[in-house]
Amino acid sequence: MTIAAVLTGDLIDSQGVENTQEYINQLRKVLEQLLDVCTFSHEIYRGDGFQLTLETATDAMRCALLLRAALIAASPEHARYDARIAIGIGPAPEGNRYGEAFVLSGQGLDSMKKETLGLFTHDATLLDRAELPTAFVARIIDQWTRVEAETWWLHATTNTSQKALAEQVGKSQVTVHKALQRAEAPLIDRYLTRSREWIQELTDGR
Repeated sequence: MTIAAVLTGDLIDSQGVENTQEYINQLRKVLEQLLDVCTFSHEIYRGDGFQLTLETATDAMRCALLLRAALIAASPEHARYDARIAIGIGPAPEGNRYGEAFVLSGQGLDSMKKETLGLFTHDATLLDRAELPTAFVARIIDQWTRVEAETWWLHATTNTSQKALAEQVGKSQVTVHKALQRAEAPLIDRYLTRSREWIQELTDGR
């Protein structure tokens, strides 16, 4: 028995946008893009629903945030692309797609009302540590603009300086710095570091 992480989600307001099919197509593109920085298997179902099974449980929060960032960054001018994501973490037998992590993630998404990011686990220590910070992070992401999401994505995936990042996007370093500050990048980075450590402790304890 290993510790697994599963992300179950769906597109927000997929029926309310002008072009639903383009929204779903963008989800497919984002998942392909995400494979360059996270390792997972995935499936899309019911059109606007998806599930990711991560190869490494400690990548759970990072992959969830990167997925949302990429969607928001790809938003058209008069619409917002985004997703609700339920992160399920728990034991799962090798090759068994019906382990605890899968059940927690699927049921977790069903239980989410206005929440856009949630952690679901039976491990009391992990839940006590990470549930509230995850809720705060969700609120931050809910406020991201397209520019802030795109800038944070590049910051999180390129591991480069703000100067190099500014050169890459063709903007001034001050502009990039301000975008990362508005995105609360330092707090997000700290959250991802600590959440990885917490999940690693759970994995090591098995």
